[in-house]
Amino acid sequence: QAQAQAQAQPQQTTERTKVCSQCRSNFTRDQFSNRQWKAQSNYRSCRLCSEYTKISEDKSRKCRDCKLNLPRTDYAIYQWSKGDEARCFSCAQKLGQKVLSSISNLGHTDTIDSTKERPDGTVVCGPHSQECCDICMMDFTLPNDFQRKKNELGRDLTPEEYDQVTKKSMAMAGVRINKKICIMDGQPMCPRNSKKLRCPCNEVTYCSTACQKYHWTIHKMTCKFHSKKKEKELEKKLKKQAKAAAAAQAQLKSAADDLTEEQKNFARKEAFFAENNGGKHSIEECAWQLGEHPFVIGGGSIKYNTNTVPMSEEFVKGDVAKIYREKLGVEW
Repeated sequence: QAQAQAQAQPQQTTERTKVCSQCRSNFTRDQFSNRQWKAQSNYRSCRLCSEYTKISEDKSRKCRDCKLNLPRTDYAIYQWSKGDEARCFSCAQKLGQKVLSSISNLGHTDTIDSTKERPDGTVVCGPHSQECCDICMMDFTLPNDFQRKKNELGRDLTPEEYDQVTKKSMAMAGVRINKKICIMDGQPMCPRNSKKLRCPCNEVTYCSTACQKYHWTIHKMTCKFHSKKKEKELEKKLKKQAKAAAAAQAQLKSAADDLTEEQKNFARKEAFFAENNGGKHSIEECAWQLGEHPFVIGGGSIKYNTNTVPMSEEFVKGDVAKIYREKLGVEW
């Protein structure tokens, strides 16, 4: 009977791939976010299409050089974010080959890795004398901005001044770093792998070790700065939290000190009765609020005075040292 029921029930198969509703490509599970994988087929988008959509809702765009209206998958992410100035893969590759051929015709003897230092202390690439060179894959804009600010002030910069120069430099450069997409997306060495590698400075992401090695000539100028900045921010946050906790404790202690002994006894009685009537953690909470040991309340008692009309109640505090000695066998 069990075998018959098993044969009658249709076998449930888990889908290994799904189709993206935008690029119409069939991808595996790791190319979708959890939300998109569970979405309906008409609204499902792969990771790459989701990032394109965050930049712009357009499905196509005219290339700056060839003037052809091409789909967005023909553009690298960083090119797509340039808007009307975007170049497709083909035009970007042609431009790079054109520049390289022009450099070889000029007969430069400098190597691509060489740099030159100007009299004012700023640095440029050796072959082209450029601060930001796409061919040499070098960008000295930020360190040069630091050097110019030092020359202007005639001294080293403070951490606050470093932050100001960095923010100004990034704003003027129009940098848009998408941490979910490889920084080398669109380059020949980039495999567009789904598994991402995040740099410890938490500023850039790579999809392979080849992309990381190729981009290191640029990123090494700011990686150390961002790493130190993250450490300082974390240290500052922890100090702020510790200061807030100390202030809250001091405020709580001062509030308890403002109470009279009669008011404290009233609070102790309320916690004592609540705990004995089935309440949980009433004594511990009250003792914490008053800044005293829970045995002061839990080991105490209620003394009734029948000689007064109406009958009065008096709370007798517990002896913590006696309770420890008699009940626990240790000295308090």
